[in-house]
Amino acid sequence: MSDRITDRIEIVNADCYTLLDAWPSDAALVTDPPYGIGYDYAGGDADRKRIRQSAETLDRRTRTHGRMVHHDDRPFDPTPFLRFATVLLWGADKFRLRLPEGGTMLAWNKNDGTGPADNFSDAEFAWTNREKVKRNALTLLWKGLCCVKTGEDNGVRYHPMLKPQGVCAWCLRVLALPADALVIDPFMGSGSLGVACHRAGLRYLGVEIDPEHYATAKARLHRETAQGLLCMPNASRERCAVAHTLYGIVGNLERRQTDEHG
Repeated sequence: MSDRITDRIEIVNADCYTLLDAWPSDAALVTDPPYGIGYDYAGGDADRKRIRQSAETLDRRTRTHGRMVHHDDRPFDPTPFLRFATVLLWGADKFRLRLPEGGTMLAWNKNDGTGPADNFSDAEFAWTNREKVKRNALTLLWKGLCCVKTGEDNGVRYHPMLKPQGVCAWCLRVLALPADALVIDPFMGSGSLGVACHRAGLRYLGVEIDPEHYATAKARLHRETAQGLLCMPNASRERCAVAHTLYGIVGNLERRQTDEHG
């Protein structure tokens, strides 16, 4: 099943590995894949834990919020995704030894000095094959209930492994993609990168195997694209920051009105 949200945004409900060979190699592949760490998140500090189980006791998905994360029972192999002209993969510290030499590591500091001491990681790392990208770090508070609300749909977690809009937009700025670039996201989740691509005026192809996450992404992208564009490609960082704040305000008002009349 596939849906064309706009003439520049298309999403597909499928296993990305069945479509991978058909995608153009001159595209930019940007995604947050399953890390192959067997992550079990049941909610609450007492129940939150990471587990490793054998293939005999764990099928192709591992539990997250009582749900399942596809393909997280095996070590992630980045090799099939490295043929693209531009690549950015989150979770790179989990599979760094399987990445080629070179490239650039990016760091997201999730604790700005005010976040709690908890079981969540204080930082996440991504790898890009772009050699000319300077070593970059972003600080954006995203620690459980303590998180940035403005421009982030008031902190709503559409997906258990959600990347906030501030992080997705930062990835696109770091890559400095041309205005007509196609961004492919084979592990779309709830569509956060698709929202960021729309705001940046980039083309987007997202693929998600989980039907419920796909439905969430579809609804988010329809809502987002109905708002139009406030920040065009190559706009200044300051203008884009203002635009993203306005997107968040508009989104919050729309949800509030829906709740009041629902």
